[in-house]
Amino acid sequence: MKIAVILTEFLKDYVESYFRSQSYDCEFSYFIYKNFSHVGELYLELTSSYDGFLVSGPVPRAAILKRVPALPRPLVSFGSNALCYYETFFQVQYKEDDFYLKKGYFDLLEWIRTDVPLYHILGQGRFDNLIYQVYKNTSLYSLEQLCEMEEKIKHKHIRLWYEGKISYSVTRFSNIMPDLLKAGVKTYFIYPNHEILKESISLLLQEVHLKTMLQNQNAITALNQQLSGSTTAVLTDFDENPSAKELSDKDILFLSRKIGLSPSYIEKLTEALNLLDAGHITSQALSSALDITPRSANRLLKKLLSSGVAEELNEQHSFTRGRPEKIYKIHLL
Repeated sequence: MKIAVILTEFLKDYVESYFRSQSYDCEFSYFIYKNFSHVGELYLELTSSYDGFLVSGPVPRAAILKRVPALPRPLVSFGSNALCYYETFFQVQYKEDDFYLKKGYFDLLEWIRTDVPLYHILGQGRFDNLIYQVYKNTSLYSLEQLCEMEEKIKHKHIRLWYEGKISYSVTRFSNIMPDLLKAGVKTYFIYPNHEILKESISLLLQEVHLKTMLQNQNAITALNQQLSGSTTAVLTDFDENPSAKELSDKDILFLSRKIGLSPSYIEKLTEALNLLDAGHITSQALSSALDITPRSANRLLKKLLSSGVAEELNEQHSFTRGRPEKIYKIHLL
């Protein structure tokens, strides 16, 4: 299996060294994008040669979707999550002696158009919601707006530094890091941790295998139809899976409060359930789909049960020794 990793020059060594240290049954190739306009062209250019794509973050992924709305190959991004931000914030607080994070510029806030300071958002425990809203907002930008936003943010980092208005800055845009470092700006970059890289490649490989399986099934069904003269409609596109369910922003935030999970994790759970049969879920199947341990999957199922979005059906007998495995039905809405 051939996987193309589309990322910036700044991130290449970090990501490549991690995947080189692991044992994945696939071949990685790395491609550098220059800007958000270029990233979509790269995806198109490489589509026929690779089985799946990893891209460095939700914004370049949004740029690809603007250029290629119907993806012919699975695409997964490995953007930094809330934990990565928290780790960077703690580092900044210690190194800059800035407990309230008032001395820096955080370009994350540019995407939600707010005057509320970061420490206030953190103090209210709303940072997960902020991250989720930023990711949603980026999907609304046109390709030209994404490119303009990247340039605007880069110049703002440099201007604030030269004017002496900040003691440091924090960014998640790896593509602007070389220019910021060249300009002498003291910038902290929010790296995606190794756990995110692990989860992203696991999810991508699952999607590639599922797409291959569906294509094989469709080919067999089409052949049977030709032989039998059937006119039954055939599912031909992975992205048009009729069982897939989309939740609105309002639904996701409602479930986040109801279950006690972050909005981003609700989205991840929804994606996993779309790959499974939500009416016949086991802890083992859920752990595989989410790439978590069976123990963590059991804890998650208990949380879903107590929140009223899951129900226990019966037990599934195993051909191996041990207790029968429980079966659950999950209905998020």
